[in-house]
Amino acid sequence: MINVAGKHVLWLAFMWVPSVAWIGVRAQTLEQLQQQAIREAVDRVSPAVVQLQIIGGADRVENVDLASGPATGLILSGDGYVVTSRYRFDPAPASVVAILADGRQFASAIVAHDYSRKLVLLKLEGATDLPAIEIAPDDSIRVGNWAIAVGRTYRADRPNVSVGVVSATDRIFGRALQTDAAVSPANYGGPMVDIQGRVMGVLSPMSPSSESTIAGVDWYDSGIGFAVPLAGWQSAFERLRNGKDLERGYLGVGLADGVPRETTPTVKSVLPAGPVAQAGLEPGDLIVAINENAIATQNDLKFAVTPHYAGDTIQVAYERGEERHTVDVTLTTVAKLQEAAEAATKQQTEASSND
Repeated sequence: MINVAGKHVLWLAFMWVPSVAWIGVRAQTLEQLQQQAIREAVDRVSPAVVQLQIIGGADRVENVDLASGPATGLILSGDGYVVTSRYRFDPAPASVVAILADGRQFASAIVAHDYSRKLVLLKLEGATDLPAIEIAPDDSIRVGNWAIAVGRTYRADRPNVSVGVVSATDRIFGRALQTDAAVSPANYGGPMVDIQGRVMGVLSPMSPSSESTIAGVDWYDSGIGFAVPLAGWQSAFERLRNGKDLERGYLGVGLADGVPRETTPTVKSVLPAGPVAQAGLEPGDLIVAINENAIATQNDLKFAVTPHYAGDTIQVAYERGEERHTVDVTLTTVAKLQEAAEAATKQQTEASSND
């Protein structure tokens, strides 16, 4: 009779050990499955990815040479609305022709610009029954997920593809996803899709330190690329479709000196006739919440406000001494803030000269 220890010895003696050859076959199979999944994801979105033949426009912006040749766009609706990056649209080109994967061609007109997210909306003239896309739900986008960047610049009849992962979310102060997939003029304006072929965002050069149209271009193919997420962007799309340009919204407030990630958002100054001035905020007030979300640092405040557009109304909670107040504030553009500041300066100058 075999004792317990013997049973263990027999089990170990007959336990199957994978061979090196089997491990190699298994690894090859996994690689093939990954490649197949990537190809299927690209095939799913590819009909909605268009090549944009751009005539005219600028060859150089802010001492930076722009890429020549076609750009990429993404069909958003069956009736011909296409989104792309503003990279080749500042200033506007003389004409744009969209070439679909099936060979159809459409003249395109600029409808409106999203200056905050560096996108432009086009309308393909006379287009109907165009391919549809599926937008990836916001809660499905996680760091480490596959990220497939798709363009259609080199040839109109086939896409160009680069593959990576989602490196970070809520980048560029809440306006972008980050990926290590190669992002460059070869795919600006194209989609970044997940492994199911659902669109997570639109590829565009961006930078946390500048709002310039070409900011971030120098990072291309560096392992740092950005895409504007489409989940939650539907309301912006509707405004753009109605011909309304969208710009980043500003509070019109100066904050106390300090390291933004560590310093509380205490009001140091308010711009005359700006949004917070009209709402009644004063120097010394401490902003503690935006839309009922707690704010502890100046970085928190920037993340809460920057994704909103000029014209959006947000709820601002602030403390003055031991009292807490809540007001509605309608954001404005930086141009209007500058106009208000110049008007106030002129008024002060005139008042001083009359004294």
